[in-house]
Amino acid sequence: MDWVELGRALKEARKAAGLKQTEIATRLDVSLSSVQAIERGTVFAKPTPTIRAFAAAVGWADRSVEQVLAGGAPTLARDEPKSSAEPSEATGPVPAGTLPLRIVADLTDEGALLDTAVIRLPGGGQAVVVVKGKAGGTPAEIQEALEAWRRTQPHLQGLLDDEPPAAAGA
Repeated sequence: MDWVELGRALKEARKAAGLKQTEIATRLDVSLSSVQAIERGTVFAKPTPTIRAFAAAVGWADRSVEQVLAGGAPTLARDEPKSSAEPSEATGPVPAGTLPLRIVADLTDEGALLDTAVIRLPGGGQAVVVVKGKAGGTPAEIQEALEAWRRTQPHLQGLLDDEPPAAAGA
């Protein structure tokens, strides 16, 4: 696996998109040093969600990270053939019967996996949020989706922090 080449390719793609390291760090909600480490070619055990989000933010298609690590070139999302027959690599197959069909369809449709969050609910439950980009979205559209999620996430959590209104007649 050529992590140095992956870092170089991501750096070139970032520059080609007219983005600074600080902008990528903000979009991915990571530190500047994390972006710098990726671009330097720091070796990881496997591609991380941050690396995948970086790739999506610069317009790479799913599996491009693996292609570059194996010595190939990335595929741009806009050049990737559209196929709804298989789930995206980012989401993987969903075991039959484990989720409602509507959720399975949404998880396996086209669009880059941008983020996930587990939100703890009062009483011990949890909600899982999966954030996906527009199918075939441009780097700008992916960035817009990430920024919208960053603005939305604190509000979603804030809903749980508020006291529920008192019941009528209490």
